[in-house]
Amino acid sequence: MISRKQYRNRVAIAAVAVLSLTVASCGGDDSDSDTAPATEAPAATEAPAATEAPAATEAPATEEPMVADGTPIKIGLVYSETGRTASTYGMTDGVAKAWARWVNEEMGGVNGHPVEIVAEDGESTGEGAVAAAQRLLDAGVVGILVQDSTAENAIAETITAAGIPMIGGTANNRPMDTADAHWPNTYFVTSPSNPATAASTMVATKGAGLSSFSAAVCAEVPACAQAGGLYGIVGPMIDVEYKGLVTVGAADPSYTAPCLELSNLGAEVINLGLAPQTALSVIDECLLQGFTGAFSAANNSVTAPDFETLDIRLVGALNGFPWWADAEPVQLYRDINEKYGDGDDVRNSSATSTWSALELFRKAMGENGPAGDADVTAADVISVYQAISGETLDGLLAAPVSYVADGFQPGLSCFWMFDMQGGKFSSTNVGDSGNGASGDLQTSCFSLG
Repeated sequence: MISRKQYRNRVAIAAVAVLSLTVASCGGDDSDSDTAPATEAPAATEAPAATEAPAATEAPATEEPMVADGTPIKIGLVYSETGRTASTYGMTDGVAKAWARWVNEEMGGVNGHPVEIVAEDGESTGEGAVAAAQRLLDAGVVGILVQDSTAENAIAETITAAGIPMIGGTANNRPMDTADAHWPNTYFVTSPSNPATAASTMVATKGAGLSSFSAAVCAEVPACAQAGGLYGIVGPMIDVEYKGLVTVGAADPSYTAPCLELSNLGAEVINLGLAPQTALSVIDECLLQGFTGAFSAANNSVTAPDFETLDIRLVGALNGFPWWADAEPVQLYRDINEKYGDGDDVRNSSATSTWSALELFRKAMGENGPAGDADVTAADVISVYQAISGETLDGLLAAPVSYVADGFQPGLSCFWMFDMQGGKFSSTNVGDSGNGASGDLQTSCFSLG
């Protein structure tokens, strides 16, 4: 079994696909300070008028942390500590636990409730994810955050049947078949999902001034194999020529043959839809075989430590807010992880999407959940979430999220676009802002028209 420490600085993507798209418009906590009151001296005996003693010296205002002394809330996390996607998702437990420490020690908990993160390793497999989810159910969690693309579909039936909501995380691996491309109404997706995910890399290609696109996709995930036909639909709609697709297995003894095939396709961009250790190896091999174009990648595969050291151009999209943004909510993310984190590099969208999902929980349950002296149940979480409407967290979510009580939860189709050159990530935009934010937090959206 591969540990995340072995692969901490490697990157993965479970490639996903899209039906069609058009560029479209998508739509403080108080801290108490105590001061000593002024004291009034008794009136002097037989004085013609009461005299007031000077006010007592006022104690300096102090800012004391609010105390989280209510009943505890357990939030579950299914993530990859080991296995082929460990380098993509392995840091998310540190982000979640840093958030919990900050909330408990500085913010008074969630509506007075201290929060506990219970993290379980899904081992980068569906079977491991189901076992991890069951352990979380046994631990009494009231919601589960999913940070492993192999876990999303695998655990849906298990946790839905148990009445436990999914409260965010990845959403890459939703089925492509239109009859099944839905999340249950207790799956509160906070990140962009199929069928729009693969569209983002093609639109990024267009936005970067490039006009032809090929793809190297994983052989292990069914959604990867579905990408080719859908790329063929999307390309003509945005005037990007789709040249073809090559499947690559993480266990393949060599990547020379697929890179030669990709080079022969003659595309200006090779999209990387590959497992962690595979993506960078394919880049190295394709450069060795003479490829001189750009690469594209999306979502959880994009991590700063790996790509910023490469002399390549990388374009694409993120399903978590950009870690380089100057906006105050992103600076807070960096500060809290530096203060309370476990030392992992959190410059990737697995980490940022973990933070935004937990911040949505804090805001929603803080405003509308049970008070601190009452127990919080999974049913409470579901009720509060199904009433969320138009929430963007000031740009930390890619689009306004609005959940429903009946039917299926809607997928999200907005992303943070980027262009990396010379090892530096910068934000790019196509069309109107999808989340109402501007600058680095602005998103671009794609719909079926």
